[in-house]
Amino acid sequence: MSDHNTISQTNQKFLYRSRNLPHMFDVDKPVFITYRLKFTLPQAIKDGYAQQKEEWHKQLAGLNRDERVERLKSKDARFFAWFDDLLAKSPDVPRFLHQQDICDIITQSFKHFDGIRYTLLAYSIMPNHVHVLILPRILEDGSIFSLHHIVYTWKKYTAHAINKRLGRSGSLWQKEIYDHLVRNEQELSNVVSYILMNPVKAGLVDEWQKWQGNYLSPLLFG
Repeated sequence: MSDHNTISQTNQKFLYRSRNLPHMFDVDKPVFITYRLKFTLPQAIKDGYAQQKEEWHKQLAGLNRDERVERLKSKDARFFAWFDDLLAKSPDVPRFLHQQDICDIITQSFKHFDGIRYTLLAYSIMPNHVHVLILPRILEDGSIFSLHHIVYTWKKYTAHAINKRLGRSGSLWQKEIYDHLVRNEQELSNVVSYILMNPVKAGLVDEWQKWQGNYLSPLLFG
């Protein structure tokens, strides 16, 4: 992993909005984003996710106060990882984003504004969802493009192009997204590993380099 200064710009803070929720965003910190195809979740996924959450809460109740406080710090990340794993491995959900022509469309959407609105750091295009890590860039007037606008642009372009390629119409992407501010170097390393290893954990390849939908920026080499 490179020195943090390689992808650092400033310590100024800006306010951006993901849907209706306010977030404080440090422009020298990357953002991890996940979004998925629009489909109705199979009951098996809902049941499996609910069971894992229930077991987690039971374990939490058996801990002392300090242990509970520490465990709660990783709650959102843990629940996200469980849900993501269920989506990746379920045979009952749409699976076509990894097809070469579809994958190319999504890749084009990421690279179109790379170096203009953001720096593209890593991504993994899975069969039914996408993980991407970006570092939003500061504009000449000192502002930045909002995360909402960046993701909206990706979704709008790819929905039109993919629907045309597949001969379909209607909504393609789930409206909601998951976004997480990467706060330090260790977390950056964990997030990049999570993204690139996603197809390996899903049993799609045995090495992350073999997945055609994976990308790692040279900025994060070495």
